[in-house]
Amino acid sequence: MNNIKRKIDQLFDELEKSKLYDDYVAIKKKLRENDEIINLINKIKRLQKIATNHHDLQLEKEIKELYKRLESYPIYQSYLIIKDELEETLFGIKEQFDGYFKEILSLNIND
Repeated sequence: MNNIKRKIDQLFDELEKSKLYDDYVAIKKKLRENDEIINLINKIKRLQKIATNHHDLQLEKEIKELYKRLESYPIYQSYLIIKDELEETLFGIKEQFDGYFKEILSLNIND
C-alpha cells in the first residue's frame, strides 16, 4: 500500500512541476490581483445566488451581460484556456485511476 501512495505522490509532484501547472498558478495569481475582475466575479456570484431564489428575466440578462464583460478580458480568457487544459490532464489521471481500481476490484473467476 505504501508503494501505491508513493507513486501517487510522485504523480502529483510531477504535475506540480509541469509548465501547465506553473502557468495555471501564475494566471490565477494575476486574476486575484486584478480588482476589477475580482469585483466583477463577486458581483456575478452575488447575483447568481439571488437568481436561484427568483425567476427574474432582467436579473438573468444582467448576469449574462456581466459574463460577456468578464470574458472580454484577455487575462480571463487565458485563465479559462489553461484551466480547461489542467482539467483535461486531471481527468486523464482520474480515468487511469478508475481503470486501475476497476481492475483490482473486478472478480475474474478464470484468473
